[in-house]
Amino acid sequence: MGLRDAAAKALEGFDTKKGNVNSFEGLPSGDYVVMIDNIKNQDTPWGSEQLSIRVQVLDGEHAGQKEFVNLSLDETTAKGNPNPMLGRNIKLIAKLASNSGIELQDEDWEDIETLANALALAEGRTVLMHLTVSENKKNPQYPYRNYDFDEAEEPDEIVIDDDDVPF
Repeated sequence: MGLRDAAAKALEGFDTKKGNVNSFEGLPSGDYVVMIDNIKNQDTPWGSEQLSIRVQVLDGEHAGQKEFVNLSLDETTAKGNPNPMLGRNIKLIAKLASNSGIELQDEDWEDIETLANALALAEGRTVLMHLTVSENKKNPQYPYRNYDFDEAEEPDEIVIDDDDVPF
């Protein structure tokens, strides 16, 4: 796709006088073969920590696009209530680890930093990401993004020998 095609796609339906140039749409619902690009413990602007997982789509219409999966592992919400997503997020992390060939040990769950370090071994691995995007009626500009991960075939390793090097 050249610049003309990219401009046509980006400007379709865009109000060039008043449109918001900082909107980020992200991937639509679907199944994507992705490479785990980066996993780290990240501080949030509101003083909490989250596990940040960045993946990159490997093929199809959205090849090269990145998706950011941020998972809170706080036991309580900002209002002091139990975090209703904690169990789900823990299961998602365990499933991602398993389907990327990482066997988490009990000590890896000590805290978010040890967990991020253990999961960093998955960087560069390929998984199948299932993404479901649904409406957030309270904040429509921030739709709900639900993830699931399954095992995917690792791409064939590229072997380069001296005959392939041009110099």
